[in-house]
Amino acid sequence: MNAAKRPWLAGGLVLALSLGLAACGKSPREAPTAGATVQAQVLTLKSSAEKGYSSVPGTVVAAQQVQLSSRLSGYLRHLDLRVGQAVQRGQLLFEVDPATADSQVQQARASLAQAEANLANARSNYERFKHLYAQGAIPAKQWDEVQAQYRMAEAQAAAARAGIASAQANLGYARVTAPFAGVITEKFLQNGDLVAPGRPVLTLADPSHLEVQASVGSRLFAALRQGETVPVLADGHTIDARVLDLVAVADSETHTHLVKLTLPADSPVQAGDYVQVQIPSPSRQGISVPRSALLDRAGIPGVFVVDAKGIAHYRLVRPGAEVGSEVEILAGLVAGERIVVDPSADLINGSRVVPAGAQHG
Repeated sequence: MNAAKRPWLAGGLVLALSLGLAACGKSPREAPTAGATVQAQVLTLKSSAEKGYSSVPGTVVAAQQVQLSSRLSGYLRHLDLRVGQAVQRGQLLFEVDPATADSQVQQARASLAQAEANLANARSNYERFKHLYAQGAIPAKQWDEVQAQYRMAEAQAAAARAGIASAQANLGYARVTAPFAGVITEKFLQNGDLVAPGRPVLTLADPSHLEVQASVGSRLFAALRQGETVPVLADGHTIDARVLDLVAVADSETHTHLVKLTLPADSPVQAGDYVQVQIPSPSRQGISVPRSALLDRAGIPGVFVVDAKGIAHYRLVRPGAEVGSEVEILAGLVAGERIVVDPSADLINGSRVVPAGAQHG
């Protein structure tokens, strides 16, 4: 069938083609165009002494953390806590069956009763023979023996009293309470398990006081000073940490030094997080730009550079360490160039930039 026999088809094709050409001739109203004028804040770059940084991995840990165990042997009971559960200072964590400790207390009491009876008898002999010796009724050797027996009875009674105090103290160790408020981070045993002295039962940590631990090589270790502030990068955040401890003796296997840094109370990290510790290195000449100037277009970091004619060009750069609101630029920019500080969505390659505050027609 030809078009002459179907005039409505030919007319439709002409109409569709006309609409398509008209649509291609228009740009979306919201899309910026090259050459459009955009007002923006412009910054002239200056070269300055930049403090370099070397990045070292670190781990966030609780500054106060302890493994809790029992000083007694026995079966574990009343261990009803979960990992991650918060506890208060003095709260009961677990208990060891006190049967053995009770038996030790009873034995100590019996020993004390026997020792005190022996002491009473020795004291009576001492007083009686003391008068006899004063009257010359007994020889000196016999009097010396009576005195020795009395002193021995006193020592045995003192030892028995110490024994009962020790047994009663052991009975107190049957109940283990939290030494500080914190969170249960590990649980090694369950109710009914046999506990031995020194065998860990729980790990308790205080999440309100955190620190960073990092292993640092000798060269970087020498650049650190106790009490100085060092930036720590954590999931897009920069945290000012303070150097707390510097372990001067290096690890025999890794040949690195342990460094501890204390974190502020409002740090957006948790125990167990990995961070990057920025250790300062000798200063060098470099360029930094405001964090707001650095963009990421299709995975390519860059900034908008404004040329002498006021035209913006997107420039690929290689960013370095971020310190506060500034980002070090390792390559791509030179001193004297002008960049857009806080580019808007309307700014594209070829846009004409008028510095904020200037008049334009």
